Amino acid sequence: MRKFFLNALAFAAIASAVTLTSSCSDDDDNNGGTPPPTGPTAQLSGTVSGTWTLDAGTAYTLANKLIVPAGAKLVIPAGTTIRATEGFDSYILVEQGGQIYAQGTAANPIVFTADRDDASAGYWGGLIINGRAPISGDAAGQTAGAEVANGYLYGGTNPDDNSGILSHIKLLYTGARSSADMEHNGLTLNGVGRGTQISDIYIAEGADDAIEFFGGTVNVSNVVAVNCDDDMFDFTQGYSGILTNCYGIWDSGFTSTEEDPRGVEADGNLDGHYPDHTPQSNFTINGMTIVNHSNTQTMQDAIKVRRGATAHIYNAAVYGISPIQNLVDLTDGSGAATEDTEISVTNNAYLVTNGVTNTGDGTYASLNVEAGNEGADVSAFAWTGYDFPELEAPTTLSEGDLPLEISTPVALEAGKQYFVNGSVHVKDGGVLLIPAGMDIQARHGFANFILVERGGRIYANGTAEAPVTFTADSETASQGYWGGVVVNGRARISGTGTGLNEAGTEIDNNVMYGGTDDTDNSGALTYVRILYSGARSSSDIEHNGLTLNAVGNGTTINNIYIAHGADDAIEFFGGSVNVSNLLAVNCDDDMFDFTQGYSGTLSNCYGRLETGFTSTEEDPRGVEADGNLDGDYPDHTHQSNFTIENMTIENLALIIDPETGEEIPSLVDAIKVRRGATANIRNAIVTGNGKISDLVDLQDGNGDATASTSISVTKAATNVDNDTNSGNPAGATVSIVSGNTGCPTDIFGWTGYSL
Repeated sequence: MRKFFLNALAFAAIASAVTLTSSCSDDDDNNGGTPPPTGPTAQLSGTVSGTWTLDAGTAYTLANKLIVPAGAKLVIPAGTTIRATEGFDSYILVEQGGQIYAQGTAANPIVFTADRDDASAGYWGGLIINGRAPISGDAAGQTAGAEVANGYLYGGTNPDDNSGILSHIKLLYTGARSSADMEHNGLTLNGVGRGTQISDIYIAEGADDAIEFFGGTVNVSNVVAVNCDDDMFDFTQGYSGILTNCYGIWDSGFTSTEEDPRGVEADGNLDGHYPDHTPQSNFTINGMTIVNHSNTQTMQDAIKVRRGATAHIYNAAVYGISPIQNLVDLTDGSGAATEDTEISVTNNAYLVTNGVTNTGDGTYASLNVEAGNEGADVSAFAWTGYDFPELEAPTTLSEGDLPLEISTPVALEAGKQYFVNGSVHVKDGGVLLIPAGMDIQARHGFANFILVERGGRIYANGTAEAPVTFTADSETASQGYWGGVVVNGRARISGTGTGLNEAGTEIDNNVMYGGTDDTDNSGALTYVRILYSGARSSSDIEHNGLTLNAVGNGTTINNIYIAHGADDAIEFFGGSVNVSNLLAVNCDDDMFDFTQGYSGTLSNCYGRLETGFTSTEEDPRGVEADGNLDGDYPDHTHQSNFTIENMTIENLALIIDPETGEEIPSLVDAIKVRRGATANIRNAIVTGNGKISDLVDLQDGNGDATASTSISVTKAATNVDNDTNSGNPAGATVSIVSGNTGCPTDIFGWTGYSL
């Protein structure tokens, strides 16, 4: 929602010429006004005079704003398409006393869209209707000026005002802006009265709200909002009607440019500045579904009611595989919702970050988060052509052993105890939801692990106060007690061609990973601890703490703590996922391992070997990076090309050779890049008094790092044999500098580990 301005003054009528691209003929139904443009093609702009009845067979271009003034009528028959030119001034505005009759059918809807097939959100303005119904104000009959043109007034004293009919309408690529505070919605209803009939509206790819009600009493039914940039359904300035059967969704790949996008945003008065105005918004929503399926966008609130508004929301359901900050928020710095607010909502979303309600100091006796709501009836939207996703509510699992196959969305219940007792596979279409604060305990052995297959998802929804922990079922466990967590995706890995390359999972070669979708989404791991993992079946097959096989950058992974693992802390086998805030302590082989075409970013990572730690591996490292798998495939395409930002490697492990009494290296290399890999490592620091053979090594018998490799590292370690190699590949940059700060340590307070 954007700022508008109250205005009780009358305004001068705005008249402009009608631009035609074809000849006009007399129209007996035009009530004496100027006839509309006709012909195979025609441009629309200026001011409607009398009654304009458009022709569904004409290819119309909205060349500039089209105004329907008082006493005029715009009639648009079923099947008409109007294509708008680009810009803020391409819009249709129905003034107070004007009327629009746009009556499409399910078979022949009316389409308002862009004049280019490659248009995006915000290409043109939108549709605005100004009526004479009441809006909030300091006196009865208050009027205000529309945002896009403050001279066009809305508001008044007639709740039954009739601005016409809209039915089976598509509004696409709307929301053009003239400034950060002034932009169009898809459909803006300013003081529109309940004599107006509005139903079956589809609004998609809009750059602001899909639909916004500024006061008025109009009732609207069957609304679909897809990928609109700010709010799906916005109410303000005294709206008092009913919205029935509405469905709002963000698809995969959608990203908002707004600070606080929401499903519902409702204010009692305009911008919260007028708490003493009457009437305040008091409206009803009956049958609503809100979905966040974006893999990149957090929804601020599914339902936000505030600033003196009273909402009556029945049969609402919220879904989503991506984060939602608040399910229901009734508070605001400019005033809370009234205590008469009634809400019944079912939470089927996977990631509600801050709990399900935020009520401040208010008492809301009729705020119910409850099971069983069905939300909108999508059968009413078949005419839109939109491909609605299957929405599954997760099934809550009984406590005890996790099932070995998870093929549907399942949720673990907070306060219950669950065990990994066998190979738990989250199959294609399966989802495993783990709430904050849960400890999942694994039985002893190599075969006890969690593997998320391609098309499956895991959501471990920890918080700093209540992390999710995967650990052993024994208080005396040590490294290698159980398997670990493995996630397989459909992102690219190195291979023989540029198309589909795939490989078998190391610990189960029958389960494949790899593909062509670098934006693939395997879920989210946030504030997660993985302890005592790395069990092995042979010297060549063992688990890491966290194994990421071709995981895409639609996956969210941050705030991870991996400790006392028997192989690598984390290993990336290809993929494009970005990982941040990672702490690895006393893992037996490498701290951070990259191979097989990994192309993402690891930021804020800290690896530590404590005093007294001894590795069982031949060549433990801080960073180990290969371009291709094991260096055996130098001719493969999509070799590893990745970034590390803000890294600390701390080696405190002192190992004494029992035969010679001399100290031997506890890290072979702090940073090893080789075998066709390209690494861009910035702000790294290596510290500690444990022995390190090489600070940076870019050479290998199976191939060196590429010449594009660039590393900036500060050597604060006191026991390093060699800084780097004289035979580094020509062009590669190894800068051993002073002053790098590495990874901040205050971000790991939630782990319980003291750095």
